[in-house]
Amino acid sequence: MTDKSYIGKGKVFLDGRQVGNVTALSFQITEDKKELKDYTAAGGGNYNSVTRIDAVELSMTLSDYSAENLAAAVFGTASAVTATTVTDESIAAPASLVGDPLVKTANVLDIDQTVTVTSDPAGTTYVEDTDYTIGAAGIRILASGSISASDPLLITYDKKAVDVVEALTQSAAEYELVFEGLNEAQSGTPVVVIVHRAKFGPAAELPMIGDEFAELSLTGDALKDTSITTGALSQYFKVSQA
Repeated sequence: MTDKSYIGKGKVFLDGRQVGNVTALSFQITEDKKELKDYTAAGGGNYNSVTRIDAVELSMTLSDYSAENLAAAVFGTASAVTATTVTDESIAAPASLVGDPLVKTANVLDIDQTVTVTSDPAGTTYVEDTDYTIGAAGIRILASGSISASDPLLITYDKKAVDVVEALTQSAAEYELVFEGLNEAQSGTPVVVIVHRAKFGPAAELPMIGDEFAELSLTGDALKDTSITTGALSQYFKVSQA
């Protein structure tokens, strides 16, 4: 008997885009089984049964938090923001300065560049680490400084080049999923899986703080592709292996 044991590794593509490091990819096939009980004799058993495929489900775990993967996980859109200087953005100190509150800026602030905060209208220039501190989300007003509650302010800063994901702006997308894999248990022989129509639901969890590498776990379905009409070909997915 030929050994066909399997340990899979490889690359996953959605509509031709490699999604990065995928730590798990699997299919779950569920059945709809009809059973006719045997009533002709004591002891039970089945007189007949019919099994149909109820659904072909997919699960995929990704360790790359790219903007495109995050957008897919939260039904969102991804876009890129370029670095540039923002001059005299209008902000205001909160009505209460208890706890040195954060005032967020319209863009991600580049903390490695100079930040200038003035009164509005300009006239007073405030001092970093005395009147305020800076962070990627904006500035924190120091209650011990000279900025008063509700003061209108102007801030000039360099915005950081970032990828932005706007969550929950799209419906579920369909992809052609291609697994370009290898069987590590067979000296790296190739394994190619093609799912003609893959549709994933949103990630049930989006880890943002933790001690371990975060992962995106997606589940979905392999749907029927009615454009495939040749009788011997699957309308769902196919597996090719050496």
